[in-house]
Amino acid sequence: MECPKCHKPVDDEAIFCPNCDTRLRPDKNTSIMKRFKKQDKPLKGEVIDDKKPKLSEGKLKVILISVAVVLLIVLVILIVVNVISGKGEKTAESISEYIGVDVAKAQKKLDMHFKDESAFQGVNNALTFDYIMESDDSVNVDGINYPEWAALVTVDDKERIQTVKYSDFKVLKSNANGEEKSKAINLDKFEQGEKWNSLSDAIDLEYYSILWAKDTKTYVYRYWYENDAGDRQPVVLNVTFDTDNKYLYYTSTLIYPEYL
Repeated sequence: MECPKCHKPVDDEAIFCPNCDTRLRPDKNTSIMKRFKKQDKPLKGEVIDDKKPKLSEGKLKVILISVAVVLLIVLVILIVVNVISGKGEKTAESISEYIGVDVAKAQKKLDMHFKDESAFQGVNNALTFDYIMESDDSVNVDGINYPEWAALVTVDDKERIQTVKYSDFKVLKSNANGEEKSKAINLDKFEQGEKWNSLSDAIDLEYYSILWAKDTKTYVYRYWYENDAGDRQPVVLNVTFDTDNKYLYYTSTLIYPEYL
């Protein structure tokens, strides 16, 4: 065999030329590595990248927009529910601004038409009023249907508005006696002139009624507690404020039998 570099004769089995040290046979390991480097595709079962595929910018935008739309719908529903649930109280409060005014004139100013009878017999039987505005939707309290809310108006002998009472019967839906308390509520520690928020935190109940009179505003609560005899004792709690929303006094009435 002849050396390709120096062209001198060499043994057929020689790996290197004895004259110029030129390699006459290829390195097996080098050849194998070259073949691996030339492969464009990974071998079967070979893991190239364990990273998860990323979302495209378009898909990410679609997801974000969808989430925003859902949140907006939820927000709108909450606002609508809040407005609807506060309609009765706002109606009663608007009427209360005309205490001392002829009822016909008040209706005209308010663009309202008062009814002299409720569409719900439970209201007619249990409550005292001369005129009423009420919800068309009903709620069942202890097997009797009531409107979800009612604004009850009383007048004097000259048809002038004397009182306006807002009642939210939804508050009594679970129990006509109201919420359970561990004991009777005592507000003796509060002095006249304190704000409603302070007393409301101490009471820790949802009022079911508000009564407006000429110079006062009374929040009415219903609750019950277990007395010493082990019986349920229903209570109506009235907390009265002046026109500046400053605390005046409170009364607690034990109920025998139950009434609304």
